[in-house]
Amino acid sequence: MLGQSYGIVVHFLLSFILVKCEIYSSVDKLVELEHVEKELVIGTRHFLKEQQQELNEYRSFVARVKREHEVAQHLGDEYWEQPLNAFRLTKRLVEDWSNLHDQLEDNPQKNNYELLVNSISKELGYPTLDDLRGSARGLVRLQKIYNISASEFADGNLNGVFTDAVFVWRDCYEIGVQLYEQADYSSALEWLVLAANMLNEMDSEGAQQFVAEVYEYLALTYIELGEKQLALEMLSDVLSVDPTHPAQHTLNYLEHRSDKCPEILEEEIWWRNYTLLCRGERLPEKISSKSSLRCYQDSKRHGIFQLAPLKVEQVHRNPDINIYHQVINDRQIDSILEVSSEIEKIRSSTSGGRQSDVRVSQQVWVNYSSPIMSSLSQLVSAITNLDMGNAEIMQVADYSVGGQYTSHFDYISRMPNDYKGKGNRLFTVMFYLSDVLQGGYTVFTKLNLFLKPIKGSMVVWNNQLRSLQRDDRTAHAGCPVLEGSKRIGNVWIHSSLQEFRLPCTLNSNE
Repeated sequence: MLGQSYGIVVHFLLSFILVKCEIYSSVDKLVELEHVEKELVIGTRHFLKEQQQELNEYRSFVARVKREHEVAQHLGDEYWEQPLNAFRLTKRLVEDWSNLHDQLEDNPQKNNYELLVNSISKELGYPTLDDLRGSARGLVRLQKIYNISASEFADGNLNGVFTDAVFVWRDCYEIGVQLYEQADYSSALEWLVLAANMLNEMDSEGAQQFVAEVYEYLALTYIELGEKQLALEMLSDVLSVDPTHPAQHTLNYLEHRSDKCPEILEEEIWWRNYTLLCRGERLPEKISSKSSLRCYQDSKRHGIFQLAPLKVEQVHRNPDINIYHQVINDRQIDSILEVSSEIEKIRSSTSGGRQSDVRVSQQVWVNYSSPIMSSLSQLVSAITNLDMGNAEIMQVADYSVGGQYTSHFDYISRMPNDYKGKGNRLFTVMFYLSDVLQGGYTVFTKLNLFLKPIKGSMVVWNNQLRSLQRDDRTAHAGCPVLEGSKRIGNVWIHSSLQEFRLPCTLNSNE
């Protein structure tokens, strides 16, 4: 964009930026990031005004960003729920702004400008290279799970739903570069080929100067995929136009490099069923287990439901999985989110505290001391007939575009010492705190079952049998959010204190 290089570089600005937390896994963080860039726009416009004669290139950049924010302001949060807009925003703040700052380093006004940017970063936070790479990986996750090609993404076509977020050649190229740098060569190839095709269709001399750069990355990608001949042809095309292009050094390197055999990754057993369920499809079943399921109103479970019966939907029997519809309203959800917003979000992790693409979200833990959370605890107890004395405090999780949690169990495999007195996680209670425009299903990979998030509803399932044996049948996953955002509230109820509320039977398999 600004400057001559589109590669990944660490600029001087990042050396004094205070990074608060991961950005790309939360829509809330992306909205905050929008405010960061708005502040940068204001400060930079003032700076460029003083450098009018020398900084026309930078003024053009800032004006374009300003126009995009006007569209974002008009569309509201919906604008940042589009995957391309999230990537563009992150990319600008990781690379483009840094390129601009780098070229201003020797400017007399640099010190004042640096102080402004430093104060903005300390107050609001700033994305990192990991955020940019994570955003690119999120796009690929959506492609693989929802069968969306790069060209469909570029046209704003998300599973037949067309959005205003369309890709230009530069977006495709930059996504390809990020994926190449992360060794996802097959995915990088699709985006780089698309970028090259877009450039070749443009009838302008300005576009052709970038073709060589795209071709050079394509050549490097082909060699990593074991296609040495295609790589050589790409570089030869570049040099036929400009024999002095730096690609001559890459060509010389490749001519003396041995062929490479790319690693072939085997598909995990659960992957096919997972992707089908995420798309709202099921594997064929010989005998349908859905025929005995029913929906009903329950006013007898607890006295509080006498006048407002529970709306129960059975979605699976043995193990029992039920959805309780409209158990909380929008006002209550707003109160929950307001309480949770007072706590700093952290990146979700798997057991052992490891962060990976297995789980991509932001989360907070909210206790039951506030009025809304206290009433929620009482509601859960009334619906499940379980003692909340050994329940974990609620985990409120925020899944942005591409956010997911792959197949897992909720029971704890290795119990920490401080958990042994509480027992393992007997039941999971999950509240849907938002609707999701596309994607974000909860799927049970061993039960051939998918659930679409419905705001205000609550899902309950067991992680152990009454005998306290682990129930592996309730392995489940949170599918990537394709469009919009997903907010849930998880409550895990442990087995201790439930002896008289959920007594064992004589059958150890129940």
